[in-house]
Amino acid sequence: MTLQPERGMFPPILQRALRFVPPPPLGFVLTRAVRRLAHQRPDLFDRLDAYRHAHFIINPIDLPHVFRLIPNGEHASVEMLPRKDMPEGTARISGPLIVLLGLVDGTYDGDAVFFTRDLVIDGDTDAVLALRNTMEEADLTPAELLGFKGEVRKHLDATADKTFAKMRAYLNAPQAST
Repeated sequence: MTLQPERGMFPPILQRALRFVPPPPLGFVLTRAVRRLAHQRPDLFDRLDAYRHAHFIINPIDLPHVFRLIPNGEHASVEMLPRKDMPEGTARISGPLIVLLGLVDGTYDGDAVFFTRDLVIDGDTDAVLALRNTMEEADLTPAELLGFKGEVRKHLDATADKTFAKMRAYLNAPQAST
C-alpha cells in the first residue's frame, strides 16, 4: 500500500532543509518519557505482552530521521536515527509527522488513517495492533507524556492542541477523528 502524496506533509523546502540537521537528542528525551510512563502506569506495558521487546520503526516520511522504539517498560528505549540508517524492525509505521503525532495524542483513529492511506504499516501487524491498543488505553496528552503536571500541564496541552490544529490545517492533514 502506498501513502497518499503530500497530504499532511511538511513542505518540500523544509524537508530538504532538515536533511542538514543532525539527529537531535530527542531520542534521549523520549526514552526518559516512555520510562517515566512505564513507572507510573506499568499496566500499559503489560498489555504489550510478547511485544515488549519488539523493535517498532516509527517513520515520519516528511523528516530525514526515523525512530526505533523498544517499549520494554522501565527499560524502554527510543532512538532517533538518520533515515539512511533506518534499521529493520518487527514493524514499521510510516506517515507524515503530524499524523504520527495525532496517533499518540488521540487526534486520529489508527484504522481510519490506515484505510485512507495516510499511514502505512509494514511487518508484524499483530505487534502494531498491540502497540495501538496500548496507546489508546494510555490516552496520553503531550504534557503528560513529557511528565508535566498541574497548571503547566494544562497550559502546555492547550498550546499543543492549538498548535497541532493549526499545523493540520496548514499541512492539509486529514480531519481529526471525532
